[in-house]
Amino acid sequence: MIRKGYLTRNKKQVAKNNIQISIASKLMLSLGVLILILALIYIIANFEIADSVVHLWLPFMIAGLFLVFVSQMIKWKYIRFHR
Repeated sequence: MIRKGYLTRNKKQVAKNNIQISIASKLMLSLGVLILILALIYIIANFEIADSVVHLWLPFMIAGLFLVFVSQMIKWKYIRFHR
């Protein structure tokens, strides 16, 4: 026999998980945008020596883009389909 609630999810647990995932996604997005903005400010401030600092600048740009991308993938994967 099918017990009551066996096929349905516990809504309180799903809501709690969605809140935690939403916080993690927003934190990653904020950190990624902050890294991107600071990296752009750095390269603009050092524009005259940009050729010599690009090897320092590029990993920060990649990390910022990666954080923004992962935050959007988390939001798309978990928040959108688990409502």
